[in-house]
Amino acid sequence: MKLGCNTVLFAAVDLETALDQIAFAGYEYVELAVIKGMCEHVSPDDDTATIRRVIQLLSDRGLHATAIEAASTDRERLDQVFDLATRLQVPIVNIGSGGVSGDEESTVKAIAHLRELAKLAGQYDLRLAVKPHVGQAIYNGETALRLMSEVDEPALGLNFDPSHLFRADEEPPEIADRWGERIITSHFRDCASRERAVGPPPTQVPGRGAVDIPATLRALRDVGYAGPLNLEVIGAGSYSLAQAASIAAESRGYLSRCLAELNS
Repeated sequence: MKLGCNTVLFAAVDLETALDQIAFAGYEYVELAVIKGMCEHVSPDDDTATIRRVIQLLSDRGLHATAIEAASTDRERLDQVFDLATRLQVPIVNIGSGGVSGDEESTVKAIAHLRELAKLAGQYDLRLAVKPHVGQAIYNGETALRLMSEVDEPALGLNFDPSHLFRADEEPPEIADRWGERIITSHFRDCASRERAVGPPPTQVPGRGAVDIPATLRALRDVGYAGPLNLEVIGAGSYSLAQAASIAAESRGYLSRCLAELNS
């Protein structure tokens, strides 16, 4: 499994500074935040010169971009993000499902919409990863499997986030076993409890919360997952650069140790 860091952790600074910190913390992989209104380190509006600069910034730091986080289900917006991902040569775009948990009409509409978005992603030769998200139509292990069974689009896959699954009253290792090869990427973080709110950034640091991280990693390994584990810590927009860098470094250290013990 590949350890990466989502640039949303460094929402308070520009992309170059974020990449400097991610590389210095020892990561080789990165997820680029394209989250309108929260953190847009790269943008669909970026011109060719800016795109070339982003690619060079990544190369100079030995970083490989494995995914873009779009956090939108708006078709027009995603069409632009898919084009951006193609220009940046990033293979996966991550989104939620939209909709409302426990509402059948909302779930049916969300699945139909995701089918169209997956078709669109396929036209760009990209993978679309849907993350079950607390409060949305696709929010737990069962609804994710329903999505995958009802949408027959090769571009579609699942984004495995143990913190959202845990807060949906699931056990992440069990879900990893059930989802298997449907997992194409992972947002990786912890959480303090089953409460629906994710909690402040320190509680999202892997190893500080209630999720059994070693067991979760073992389950991912056992189903053959070898993709990115992208640290996704949200809510740090007001944090100092030193605080955000500390979260990145601590998380990488802990996860590296877990993976080493797993493979020993």
